[in-house]
Amino acid sequence: MIENIAEITKDQLLGETQKMSGQNYRFVTTSCVDLGDGNLDVLYHFDKDAKLQNLRIKAKRGEEVPSISKIYLCAVLVENEMKELFGLNVTGMAIDYGGHMLLTPEALKNPQSKITIEQRGEK
Repeated sequence: MIENIAEITKDQLLGETQKMSGQNYRFVTTSCVDLGDGNLDVLYHFDKDAKLQNLRIKAKRGEEVPSISKIYLCAVLVENEMKELFGLNVTGMAIDYGGHMLLTPEALKNPQSKITIEQRGEK
């Protein structure tokens, strides 16, 4: 179970992230989980004085979610990763690799999504 988690909407994401930055929280990473029904669970992890604070949003695959990379530039890597591997439509990234930061043009699209795994016959 994740402690210190705030459930927010994607519309609150930038404001809440800006608050974290203003309170001198360090951005750690973002986690993405495919819930299997077209929904994604996205968790943003922050740290201050060895205490984690987490923000959680729910998004549908393909739904637009704003990038936090204009607040925390380092988020650009994990945002590109979520876009490529899970199909999360992160918009406004400071650096957008266009779906090819990790994957080649020949690679299977969104290989970590449950839909793609089921299409390949894996469970």
